[in-house]
Amino acid sequence: MMEFNIKRLSLLLKRHFLVSGRKYITGIVIGTGVVFMLSCFTIVFGGTALVSQFHYTALITYLVGGVIVSSMAFVEINKPETGYQLMTLPASSLEKFVSTWLFTSIIYSLMAFVTITIGAILLSSLEYLGMQVQGGIFNAPEMGEAFKQYFVGNIIFLAGAAAFKRNAFFKTMLSFVVVFAFLVIYSLVLVKVFGFTDLASDNSSGMGFALNGSSFNGMFSNSESASVIAKTFLAVFFVVLGFFKFKEREL
Repeated sequence: MMEFNIKRLSLLLKRHFLVSGRKYITGIVIGTGVVFMLSCFTIVFGGTALVSQFHYTALITYLVGGVIVSSMAFVEINKPETGYQLMTLPASSLEKFVSTWLFTSIIYSLMAFVTITIGAILLSSLEYLGMQVQGGIFNAPEMGEAFKQYFVGNIIFLAGAAAFKRNAFFKTMLSFVVVFAFLVIYSLVLVKVFGFTDLASDNSSGMGFALNGSSFNGMFSNSESASVIAKTFLAVFFVVLGFFKFKEREL
């Protein structure tokens, strides 16, 4: 069994960038460009473009695009003409999985945040041309909250990509809805049978994946230790699940 090697991991990340980097950048630029054009339309029709609104909409695009990208992370292994290349690489299954995880989470996020910041700079610069634009260029707190949201979503959809050969995005969504429905029904049964009213109120407020105002509310948005425990459990569970499902696909 191969030991985990940082050099091999870096080479795998380089391979990911060479194979998929251009597609990622193109998709991010297109998504950010559409949001930028919507802001410009606001100016054209006599309104004021808010850079904060640009950030908010662009980060939603980042989240949605990211989970779609994550659900397609292992599509290469499904094709006979490319699957053997991935399986015969001189690297362990763990190195391949970790490199995919890092590329679809950290590197994708960095590319998205740089592109969004450039878009915000361009939008803000229109103010110097006499156009109606308001707001600051960089919003680190919102980007940080968006990344926390995406970190959990990425892990879930990456596990789905490893588990499902086709239509991984929709199958993962369906699985998530089924699990969510089960938890809601389970909580309602507990309330009905045992009268745990606190559990019902906690569940209704804590299972959200909402975007509220100018800030992002995290999954399981209770702000105390229960939120940290829930997110940590989710992350560890789906990382382990995704790795073993990917390893099964390689065999």
